[in-house]
Amino acid sequence: HELGHAGNFIKINENNSILTGEPSLYLIESPSTFNELLLTHSLEQKSDDPRMKRFAYTTMLTNTYFHNFITHLLEAAFQREVYTLVENGQTFDGDKLTQIKMDVQKRFWGDAVDIDENAGLTWMRQSHYYMGLYSYTYSAGLTIATQAYLKVLEEGQPAVDRWLEYISLGDQKAPMDAAKVAGVDVTTAEPLHNTIKFLNDTVDKVIALTEELNQ
Repeated sequence: HELGHAGNFIKINENNSILTGEPSLYLIESPSTFNELLLTHSLEQKSDDPRMKRFAYTTMLTNTYFHNFITHLLEAAFQREVYTLVENGQTFDGDKLTQIKMDVQKRFWGDAVDIDENAGLTWMRQSHYYMGLYSYTYSAGLTIATQAYLKVLEEGQPAVDRWLEYISLGDQKAPMDAAKVAGVDVTTAEPLHNTIKFLNDTVDKVIALTEELNQ
């Protein structure tokens, strides 16, 4: 993940002045996610062992997607509740924030998950997630990275070249225009729907591999 960030800024520094070297936060998590997908693909391709393939898929689902889609979705929902308090002129303390976080989790999970009594404290976990709506960037970044990755699998080098151009942009283009350089049109819902389909297909692969291993 972090190696993806490093590669992004190496390309930015090679192709931009210091004045145009800071990409939009909307795009910032896409290179890191793309790198995780490349790692998963490498593990998948280098092994014929169904257990290793299942490990690669489940790690991708539980780390790359669960954390960045679900965990950050809940942080975004928490953040929205806090902003609503501020907009209404209300105040809050740590106990109030913990209550809000717990309420968000209970509404989301319902009775499907047993929620630990201290789960409400997780709003304190990483403060930079609340920097300028940062938690929302993960959904955008994962969507862009997933679609660009799938285009690499489908098209090969032309899609690789587009991706390298994309991660070299810095802030030369507005986020929507920058994503189009990578071949992803985030002005429509299609990339998100395609990403969800990719996740569904991956779950089906995990189920098929589990059935194979249990035979």
